[in-house]
Amino acid sequence: MKKLLLLCTILFVNSLSAQHIYKNRKFFGGSFYINNESLKDVTLDGNTADANGIEYWNNTPFVKKQPKHSKTNSRIRFDMRYGWFPIDMLALGGDFDITSNSYNSEDTSFMMNTYMQNKSSELTIGPFVRWYMFEIGGQPYEIGALFLEGAYKFGTGTSTDTYVFEASSDTFSVVLSGEEKYSYLATKATAKLGFSMYLSDFISHNWFTGFLIALEPSVQYDWITRQDMADDPLDGITKKRKEISTGIRFNIALVSYF
Repeated sequence: MKKLLLLCTILFVNSLSAQHIYKNRKFFGGSFYINNESLKDVTLDGNTADANGIEYWNNTPFVKKQPKHSKTNSRIRFDMRYGWFPIDMLALGGDFDITSNSYNSEDTSFMMNTYMQNKSSELTIGPFVRWYMFEIGGQPYEIGALFLEGAYKFGTGTSTDTYVFEASSDTFSVVLSGEEKYSYLATKATAKLGFSMYLSDFISHNWFTGFLIALEPSVQYDWITRQDMADDPLDGITKKRKEISTGIRFNIALVSYF
């Protein structure tokens, strides 16, 4: 009888320790993303004898003064979130997001050079609700849980546009430059389908003091609206610029359940 009670107690404790997405549990985590890409176009010099032209990359050492068209784009994104389970399989929480972007474009051709740059940063915060549809695997050996999530974030951002335009010949030279800086309001509505993949007990118990660590790959749909804070005079009419963008992206987050 004592052995049976002991066995039941062990199974009960193991079952409780595996209840990562049940009432009064919490989770904390986030993701970090950095990307940099550079583009250099191929230049074509066509003529009647060769319809396809003479191809060469614009960094060739054989042509010293060749047209150049280059672009660079960098992005850094940091996301942090905290959630709490008021009932089993349902979590409520808050999400904090910081994004930084940098874009540069340079175009040189005969008698004309154009340089453009944009730098922007954005901070948003807001609530989310997450529903765990089901776990995969039986307790205490489940490997993860599939979830749906909806979120709404709002915040502010700043953007700075810089441009330089140069045109020259043997008889004249013109240089135009300017900078425009503006602030805007941002709202983000997102829908996410993801999987919380539990890592091994060895990683959780030995490296993270008993917290359950999970990797969360997800597919997310974003609806983002950005609107200037200041009025923008256009054709004699004062208006506010507004931008709406949508997109789908894949994301991986690291989360700790406790």
